[in-house]
Formats: sequence, C-alpha cells, structure tokens
Amino acid sequence: MNNQLTVWWLLVWFGLCLPGVVVRAQPSLQVVMKVVEKELPYSAGQRVRLTAEKADVSIHGWNRPVVSVRIRLTAKHTDRTVAEREVAYQQYTIQQMGADIDLSNRYAVPRGAGKVQSQLKAIYDISVPVGALLQLKNSFGDVRLTDLTGDVNLTFEFGKLSLDDIGGKLAVRSSYGDIDGRGVDATLTLNAEKADVMLRDMAGRATIKSRYGKLTVVPTPSMTGLMIEASRTEILVAARRITDFQYDIITTFSDIRVPEAQQSELGKLGSKQTFTYQPPGRKSLIQIQNSYSNVTIQADKSLVDR
Repeated sequence: MNNQLTVWWLLVWFGLCLPGVVVRAQPSLQVVMKVVEKELPYSAGQRVRLTAEKADVSIHGWNRPVVSVRIRLTAKHTDRTVAEREVAYQQYTIQQMGADIDLSNRYAVPRGAGKVQSQLKAIYDISVPVGALLQLKNSFGDVRLTDLTGDVNLTFEFGKLSLDDIGGKLAVRSSYGDIDGRGVDATLTLNAEKADVMLRDMAGRATIKSRYGKLTVVPTPSMTGLMIEASRTEILVAARRITDFQYDIITTFSDIRVPEAQQSELGKLGSKQTFTYQPPGRKSLIQIQNSYSNVTIQADKSLVDR
C-alpha cells in the first residue's frame, strides 16, 4: 500500500513538472445588475398579482398602505460585455392593472441573438400591507413570505418556499418545491408533489395533499384541525403531547408507528393499518390517510416546556 502511494505521488510530481504543463486559474464571473424601484398605493380588497420566472422572491407585510417593489435584474458571465448585453433580455412590469396591481418578469431574447450565455436571474423584495390579497406564481427560484395575514395563493415549482408568521388564508401548490414553515396560524390548503415539507409551530387548520414526498408537522395545542391525504409520502407528526389531539389514521401497504402507551389503539385489517385514539376532553382531530409509506406519531419532549 505504501509503495502504491509513493508511485502515485511521484507520477503527480512528474506530471506537474513536465514542460508545457500550465495550471490556469478559472476566470471570475462578472456580475451586471439593473435595479428598479417603485411604490404603488394599495386599497383594501386589491389583489397583488406576481408572475415570476427564474426569480427569488421575498414578500413581507408592513403597516403602510402602499406596495413597495424593488427588483434586481442580474446577469453573470465571465465576459462583462456579454453580461451587459444580456441583462437587457430581462423585462419587467410594475403597474396598476384595472383593480389589481400587476408585477411580472420575463425573458425577451432578440431574434438572431442566439443562445443566452449568461446566468440570468430576477430578485424581488416586496413590501405589502399585512392583510393584502396576493396571487403568486414562480418557477426555478425561491420564495419567502413573512408577516402576512391576508389571502395568499401561491403556485411554484423547482424552488424552495419559506414561511414565517403567516395568518389569514394560505393556498399553496408545489411541484418539486420544498417548503419550510414556522409559525403558520392560518387556514392552510397545501397540495405538494415530490416535495419535502416541514411545518413547525403549526396552528390554525390545515388540509394537505402530498404525493411522493416527505411531510413533517409539529403542531401547537391550538391547532384546530389537520387533514392529510397522501400517497408514497413519509409522514411524521410530532405533537408536544400525544394527548393534545385525537387521531384517525389509516395506512395502506404501510405501517403506523405510535408510542408504546398508545399501541393498544392500533388495528389491522388486510393491507390496512389503523390508529384511532380519543384522549379525555374535547380535542382537535388529526386525520391522515396514506399509502405505501409509513406514518409516525410521536411526542416531542423538547417542545413540552416551551
């Protein structure tokens, strides 16, 4: 073994010392950026519509009656001349459109310009009144929503969604887009496919559909209901105490895992396994149907003293 290592190092040294062998540094990326800023007055009941492409989007609520938009349009290439030419391929819209506010970005490559060579991206930083109505679409980029209590409808793919302190109504449709949420106290409707979803400190009421993914829910005792319909999705529900909720769970061709104290409530019929548990008192219901992947119910002792 030592002889083999010695031969390998000699070959490396010999190769580096050969005449004509040159180690070239990789050219650095040149970044060209165009910044657009605008404010639009907002009236209660207006809908803010954002249609984004290859964009990172950050939207947070504030107390001003205006929508503030800042867009950074970037182009990255080792040749600055190429980046400067191609940053102009990114078009945008910030305008009042009838009763709504319309925001968008798109790519317009001139005829005959050939294939785009730069890395192009739009970065949004948007502030809206906390109770605003939002309709969002994005692909190939990340979305972050913070401090919102209005009615939000989001469709995205191939990116990541971050949620912090969300109330009101929230509807999300995700394809190949992971979700990380904390402090969601809303009426949530989620439809996810091939996504890894984590919802911590979950309150409110949630209806979730998932296919070919992974779902973790950490509910607070104030959560008023959770309904999950899933297929081939690994599911974990980690409550502060198992007795904070009642459970109605059915799996097909998969198992249900519960603490030892509740294992007597497990049932089995053919390919199906069930867990029906009603603790004392009036408790909110967690209802789950899943197939071909396991469901785990556990008490997260780290949350009990929070």
